[in-house]
Amino acid sequence: MAEGVNMAAVALPQHGGCLCGAIRYALGAAPLLAYVCHCHDCQTRSGAAFTLTLVIRTADLAVTGTVESAPRPMRSGRDIEHAYCPSCRVPLFSRASAAPDYMSLRAGTLDDAHWVLPIAQVFVESAIPWAVIPHVRAVPWDEFDFVAFGQAWTANAPDFAAGGAEAPLPDP
Repeated sequence: MAEGVNMAAVALPQHGGCLCGAIRYALGAAPLLAYVCHCHDCQTRSGAAFTLTLVIRTADLAVTGTVESAPRPMRSGRDIEHAYCPSCRVPLFSRASAAPDYMSLRAGTLDDAHWVLPIAQVFVESAIPWAVIPHVRAVPWDEFDFVAFGQAWTANAPDFAAGGAEAPLPDP
């Protein structure tokens, strides 16, 4: 657990959205997994050293505003549908066509992401060397078991409380 991070409880729903505010969302249930991806695709799409990703159930995300999406084949060979704000172009989430019940939410789009501590990092071989996170397990992509890492992350994740479950989404 990161020093100075209060992991006692995280209220649900967790809110987030794009930079301009045209897209807002509420995550109504605990994420299944948090991890870091250092692949070149993630670096290029984000303009950053890596992406911090939450795997969630598609049904657990309520979105307001009109999201645009574009399918893109990844270097891994998977087809991924990437969703973004049509106004500010911020990428928000993505979904593999092979697993429509789950999606990857960009943790940086949460209003407060202090509690998102990754369980693993993948594609470290393409990482910018200073961006490899100490004390976070590096795993080759072909050995990344979403179920096993999800169970490990859930066992160490904060307690998620439905403290604000009835709170409405903010207006975009």
